Amino acid sequence: MKKLLSLLSIVTILSAQDLTWMHDYNSTIKRAKKEHKIVLMMYHASWCPECGYMKKVIFKDSKLQQYMQKHFELLAFDISKDKEKLPKGYTFIGVPTFFFISPEGKLITKFEGSSDADTFLKKLQGIAQ
Repeated sequence: MKKLLSLLSIVTILSAQDLTWMHDYNSTIKRAKKEHKIVLMMYHASWCPECGYMKKVIFKDSKLQQYMQKHFELLAFDISKDKEKLPKGYTFIGVPTFFFISPEGKLITKFEGSSDADTFLKKLQGIAQ
């Protein structure tokens, strides 16, 4: 019984890990070229409830995490704290905003707002194909 509880604890810890987000546009584009992946760039803010919901609830979904890590290079900027780091040419109205950028640095598409994990995963699958 102890072994089973230990195994369940390990699985729970591994599935609840946070995604690793980069914070430098140029480095992320270079890595995307090397890995042949699309960049998923998120604009968020600490004061934004929808952003917090995405980070604390939706991005904890293990199936979504696996897909994101396999198909995307992840890049995030807090629009309040990282104003000088925001790459030029990526306009937005509100947060969260998700930009999808080719390994060559070209905008593929973007969408705004939060969603549930299944809906977000379907959007990602449509973009990564």
